[in-house]
Amino acid sequence: MLTVLPPFRNCFRLSVLNSLLITVVIASSLLAAGSQDLQAQGKTSRDSKPEAATTKLKPFRMDLVPEDALGVLAVRPAQLLGEKAMAPVLQLIKQEQQKYSDYNFLGVDPTKLETITIMYLLAESGKVGQKPVDFVSVLNSTQKLDQKLVRKKFTKTNLIESRYKGKTFLTNTSPDGDALLFLDEKSCIISDKASALKKVIDSMQDQNNHTWTKRLQPVETASIAGAVNMQKARLLMGGMVQALSVKIPIWPLISPVWDHSEIVALGITLQQKLSLDLAFSQEKNSPEIKQALQGLLGLGQNMLQQMNAASKQTNRPLQPAQKSQMKLVEQILGSTRVTQNEDLVKLSTSLNSETCTNMVAAILPGILHAREAARRSVSKNNIKRIMLALHNYHFTHKHFPPAVVMGPDGKTPHSWRVELLPYLDQQELYDQYRMNEPWDSPHNRKIAETVVSAFNNPNSEKSTNASYFVVTGPGTVFGNKTGIKLSEILGGTTNTIAVLEAKRDIPWTKPADIPFDGKKVPEFGGFHTGGYHVGLCDGSVKFLIESIDKDLLKTLLTISADQKQPAP
Repeated sequence: MLTVLPPFRNCFRLSVLNSLLITVVIASSLLAAGSQDLQAQGKTSRDSKPEAATTKLKPFRMDLVPEDALGVLAVRPAQLLGEKAMAPVLQLIKQEQQKYSDYNFLGVDPTKLETITIMYLLAESGKVGQKPVDFVSVLNSTQKLDQKLVRKKFTKTNLIESRYKGKTFLTNTSPDGDALLFLDEKSCIISDKASALKKVIDSMQDQNNHTWTKRLQPVETASIAGAVNMQKARLLMGGMVQALSVKIPIWPLISPVWDHSEIVALGITLQQKLSLDLAFSQEKNSPEIKQALQGLLGLGQNMLQQMNAASKQTNRPLQPAQKSQMKLVEQILGSTRVTQNEDLVKLSTSLNSETCTNMVAAILPGILHAREAARRSVSKNNIKRIMLALHNYHFTHKHFPPAVVMGPDGKTPHSWRVELLPYLDQQELYDQYRMNEPWDSPHNRKIAETVVSAFNNPNSEKSTNASYFVVTGPGTVFGNKTGIKLSEILGGTTNTIAVLEAKRDIPWTKPADIPFDGKKVPEFGGFHTGGYHVGLCDGSVKFLIESIDKDLLKTLLTISADQKQPAP
């Protein structure tokens, strides 16, 4: 799928706590785009089939992490996707690759991503409105990177070369903008701030920097490994945690872990079986931390016993899914051990291969649900961008664009979507389009093959098709040939639809939309279960259910005040 990478500043902004919580399913989350988070452009290999690891994994590279970092998270996507238990996830990825020609991350097939390492660096204080944490990520592929493709997917803006301490990296023209550094032919470093990348370069040149190598040593060969400097975490989050502690009944048990740990490391290893290790390092208070962990483990076991007893006493047998979940929790708690070796306290557990496979299968519906929610959010945001562009166009021209815009000869039709390009940060693409030629001329057809993210629903099977349309016909917002003024929308901008989702086999540059004769309502939607998004003339976006009253929908599609009803 030729989906455009979301703005980089949103790609890796995971909080430290959230990162540690999602590590169990982070490989599976390669499916979720959201995120907007790990879908991008580029060509993928559909025949790839990673081999399951059978030997001890080599330690993650940690010498790049600055000594004063808040934390780090490292993942081995290729190794995880090669495991038998992850077969359902791998199958879903293959389905996505078959459906979308460009399903990957910065031009790299997920099954070829050897490691992804995310560093969390405390930002410089004193700047108003600045987020407290900066992010730097290191990508290591099993194959040679297509550097030109990585650059293209990394950012749409022009990149210029910059040098720092003998290293050449790429950045945009912003004072402290996105930055990209190729370490070698298989690895690169990316960050949303050049200043954060420079900290990593400083660390690279410090031959004595082994701080994070030591901190991650207890979990360095895991499939997923992360660590947090708790001293810095307490400084950053102490006030918030203190406020929450009064609302947590079991805080006295948790408190020693929060108060006394210096480094907390998490390791999850999936090699035929699933193993989890949580390591707490500190010079003092190891017995207190061990006692706290044992107390939490005992509490969990007691709660499980009480739930089972309550189920029997009330004669309300558990459903099969609930029984499966209870059995899984019972296995986890039963195999969990707390150990201490001098200043290192570890909480460890493991699951056999069959249980692990069942667990992955059980969480897949949740992953798919999260992916769909993320895609709905992207589509909603696309319509917001389109509505903002329409209003900016109206501010300049004193009216909305007509559905069909005529070329300089007054005869050649073009789409309103093309006319809107300059208002969607696509001025360069607009300048390439030839208004004196038909939309399907050889030259303009090449423009039509360019994906404009604002016009593409993430669930679209063909990303060069339009996903968002206007309704044309008498009395509609786009019903005249010159473009309507906001003052002409007598039914109110909050109750009148301007743009909506619809699945049609229509290229985004084609001057074709959805006609409405005022009688029979056309079919809309097709991308999301249960309904579709619409953009109202006031700029807001709503999700209309498929079963919406047809008479109500008719009034929303027209500008007349007659029988007008509020949008649901």
